[in-house]
Amino acid sequence: MKRILIYIYVLAGIMSFSGCLDDENNYDYSEFNELEGREIGGMKNEYFLSYAQKLTITPTFEFTIDKENLDVSYEWRLDGVLLPEETGPSCTFCFERGGVHEVTYTVIDNKSGVKFSRSCTLRVRSPFTRGWLILREGESQESELSFVGASSVLHKMTVTDGTTIAEIDRDSLVYDQVVEKVSDGLGSNPVGLFLNAGYLGPYGEVFETSDEVGVMQDRWVELNGSTLERSVYTEDEFRGDLPEVGLHPQAAAMTFSAKALLNSDGYIYWAGTAFASDFHSCAYTSFPLGKDKKFKGVYPSFKLNKHHGAIPAYTADNEIVGIIDNAEVVSYADPSIKESTYSSGVHSVQTGEYEEDPVDDRYKLGNGELLTIMPATSNDEGYQDVKPSWVAIVRNGSQYELLYFQWKVGNYRYSSRVSTKVFEKFSLDGLTGYTDMAVFNIKQYVVIANGNDLWYFQYGAGDKAVLKKLHSFDSPVKALAANDINVWYSGEPAKWQPEHNGQLGVALEDGTFGIYEVWETEDKQALATDVKINQLFPDPKAETPVNNNFGNIVDIIYKYGSIRDFVSFNF
Repeated sequence: MKRILIYIYVLAGIMSFSGCLDDENNYDYSEFNELEGREIGGMKNEYFLSYAQKLTITPTFEFTIDKENLDVSYEWRLDGVLLPEETGPSCTFCFERGGVHEVTYTVIDNKSGVKFSRSCTLRVRSPFTRGWLILREGESQESELSFVGASSVLHKMTVTDGTTIAEIDRDSLVYDQVVEKVSDGLGSNPVGLFLNAGYLGPYGEVFETSDEVGVMQDRWVELNGSTLERSVYTEDEFRGDLPEVGLHPQAAAMTFSAKALLNSDGYIYWAGTAFASDFHSCAYTSFPLGKDKKFKGVYPSFKLNKHHGAIPAYTADNEIVGIIDNAEVVSYADPSIKESTYSSGVHSVQTGEYEEDPVDDRYKLGNGELLTIMPATSNDEGYQDVKPSWVAIVRNGSQYELLYFQWKVGNYRYSSRVSTKVFEKFSLDGLTGYTDMAVFNIKQYVVIANGNDLWYFQYGAGDKAVLKKLHSFDSPVKALAANDINVWYSGEPAKWQPEHNGQLGVALEDGTFGIYEVWETEDKQALATDVKINQLFPDPKAETPVNNNFGNIVDIIYKYGSIRDFVSFNF
C-alpha cells in the first residue's frame, strides 16, 4: 500500500512540474529559426574573375522568427579551409593566379546553434586568358604584344517587360587592365596574329583548353594562351625535313585535332594531333597535302564538335574548298584522338563529283577574288547556335560580295566527304574598298572597314539586309576584331535580362586602339533600323586618362580563352 502511495505522489509531482512549464513559460521547442524561402540569396553559384580582380560577396537571408534583432555569427571557408579573420557578413576575394576555388558561406543562429550554408565556385582567369591583344612593330622591327583586359562589375538596373518594373543585378565589363610589352624576345618583322582555339568533346561536352596565340613574323612562334610565353616555334613542329624551298609560312588554320599551314611554295602542310588537350602532340609532315594541289589561302576553323570538321582553303584554281578534319576524341575522360579518325580521311582535300549521290564541294569564284574567310555560327538544325559556318568577302572588279556558308561532313562509301551549302550571297552595294572585317557570330552581322569608314551588314537578316554606314574616324582603320557577347541566363530572372551589345576593337593607322559597343535598334522582325557605336575604351568618363596609342599597330585579335566563349560568355 505504501509503495502505491509513493507512485501516486511521484506521478503527481511530474504532472505539476510539467504544468508549471506550460503555464508560466509557454515554450514550444518545436519552433526554431529557419530561412525564409529556405535559401540564402545574394550569391551566385559561379563567379568568373580576372587576374587580380577583387570580388566582394555579400549573401542575404531572412529568418522565419527573428527578423529584426538578429543574434548571428558568420564563417567563411575557401577550398574547405576556415578563414579565421573573416567573421563578417561580407568577404572579399582576390587571386594572383588562375584556378578554380570553392567558397562556403555559413550563418550561425547563436540562440540555437543551427548553421545555414551555401557554396559557390570562383573561376579565376589567368592574366591574359581573355581580352584584346595588340601586335605592334617596334623601332627596330621587333614584334611586341600589348594586352587590354577587363573586370566585370555588378550593378543594379531597372527593367520592364511593358507592364511590370523590376530591379535586377547586371554584369558589365570595364576595361581597366592595360599591359604593354607583354613578352620579350618574340621575334621581328611582325605580320599578324591567329588563334589556336580550344575544343568540345564528341557529344558536345566541354573540355577546357585555353587557346594559344600564333605570331606571324620572320620566325613564327606559338604562345601559351594563359601566360603569353613561348610554347614552340612553328618550324620545330616539322617531322623530318622542311619544305625544299624553305619554311616561309603565309597562313595557318588550327583546330583541336589538326593544323594546316600554307607555305610560300603554295602547298599546305598538315599535322594531326594525338591528344585534343595538347596542341603540340603533333608534327607536320614534310610532304604537302592534296596531291600537288596548290593554294592561295587557308582560313580559321573553330571546330566545335565531331560532326562538322572542315577547314576552308582557297585554291590556285580560284575555288573555295574544304579540307576534311573529322577527328573525334575517345571519350569525355580520354582526350586522345581515335586512331580510326586520326588516320582515315583527314589528309585529303575532296574536290570532285561522285557518280552516286553527287556532291559539289567547291565554290567557284570565276573572275572574283577571295579577300578573307572568317568563322561564324549557324542556326541550322542540330546543334543550334553552335554549328560552325563562315562568312567570306569576294571582290568582283569594283563590286564586293559577302558569302555565308557552312560545310557538313558525312560518310560516303565508308570515307569522309564534305559538302558545301551556301546559305546566302549578298551584294555589298556602296562598299568601294576593303581593309578588314569583324564577325559578330551570334548576332549574325559583320563590321567592314574601308579607309576611315566602318560599315555594318546584318547577314543573318537574309535578303532584307542593307549595308549601313556605322562610323567614320579621323584616321584610316588598320585592323578590326570582335567580341560578340552572348550570355546564357537560367531561371526566372532570365526574362528580365536585356541583350549585351557586341564589342568592336578598332586599331587605326595613327597608332590608337579603341573598344566600342555596337548599338542596334531593331524592329519586330529583328531587322536593324539604326546602328551606332559607343566608346568603352579608353573610358571617356575616366578621371585618369589612359594612353591608348600603341605606336605602329600591325594587327589585333580578341582572345576568347577557349572555344566555349566563342559562342557564349561567362562574366
